[in-house]
Amino acid sequence: MNEAHGHDVVIAGGGLAGASLAIGLAGRGFDVAVIEAIDRDANHQPSYDDRTLVVNRASLNILGALGVLDGPLTRCPIRTIEITRAGGFGHVRLQADRHGVDRFGDVIVARELGNRLLETMRSTDGVAEYCPETLETFAVDEDGVEVRLASGTRLRSRLLVAADGTGSSIRQAAGMASSLHDYRQSAMIFNVQPDPASTDIAFERFTPTGPLAFLPQPEGRLGVVWIDRSEAVEAAMDWSDDELIERLQRRAGTGFRGFDRPGRRARYPLKLLRTPTPIGRRCVAVGNAANTVHPVSAQGFNLGLRDVAGLLDALAEAHDPGAPAWLARYAQSRAGDQAETVRYTDTLARTFTNPSLPFRLGAGLGLAAHAILPGLQRRLVRSAMGFREPVSTLARETP
Repeated sequence: MNEAHGHDVVIAGGGLAGASLAIGLAGRGFDVAVIEAIDRDANHQPSYDDRTLVVNRASLNILGALGVLDGPLTRCPIRTIEITRAGGFGHVRLQADRHGVDRFGDVIVARELGNRLLETMRSTDGVAEYCPETLETFAVDEDGVEVRLASGTRLRSRLLVAADGTGSSIRQAAGMASSLHDYRQSAMIFNVQPDPASTDIAFERFTPTGPLAFLPQPEGRLGVVWIDRSEAVEAAMDWSDDELIERLQRRAGTGFRGFDRPGRRARYPLKLLRTPTPIGRRCVAVGNAANTVHPVSAQGFNLGLRDVAGLLDALAEAHDPGAPAWLARYAQSRAGDQAETVRYTDTLARTFTNPSLPFRLGAGLGLAAHAILPGLQRRLVRSAMGFREPVSTLARETP
């Protein structure tokens, strides 16, 4: 039998979270292996698609500290956030300069960010990539984890990281208890050319069938995130461009005019995955493999990146990264942020689509309170920027 290749950490999944973690761990002296099933030249890695990511301020700090922002990357700043509600009262306008920052975050196309992460990872010493390759089985003993790949290659490490998405087979095999809720909604993603052209304002509009977001993109375009019941989104994928524009105008309300030239559409089913304790014996789950949230308020990728930064902090002094004490430290440090982010996004997703009068009144009063009360608004802004306590070392603002 072939001898196993030895590494300190094996990461299953080379998407946005997995690649970020590999860069951070290797930069701290760990020998890292990344297993990725999709050929990098295939151009259809699920994380590296045409979605527009709202990368909040804390996440920009993390990516900057990892060196990912050093190369060319198209970034559209968000300096103002407009939150409105269709068919009811409640309007919140958040402006970055009123909160002492130059921007709340940037909008970046997932494909571009993925390619920058891949370039950075491949130029970082200490990262071995097994791609295209899949993890077939793994076995844990006192000293480490034995991983067998589909090709028959064997890897040996101290720690196995599940960064393989919502349906993570590693999370399940490692016995990490989780719950899964299907929202029976899907997100349809595309972009349009508005008139006037987009600037640095992000819009989120809550409608009876789901949120509608407009995000600034290069060349004055807007990225649209249209959320509705899954069967409605399936039908919308077949609309003509003219019908799409007409329906978008109707759903967006009176504040928008002149949509034109819609781009290619893509759709994604929406589910909630919650893993209260995302660690097992010499295993840890990060990103969507641990907690997958509704895209309302654009928290998903940012939550995963905070997992990455939190794990880097937890393992900063670890000689054996899979030892129970370090994994327990990680789980404890991330428990509050993960629970609060899941609760926040799930509440928004359910509240604003609830047809009952008490829920509609409560949603409107909640928005009005955030618009009027400075303390609530500051708390909302700090959370939206990703600064939930404890703030990881990489996420902190630098003078």
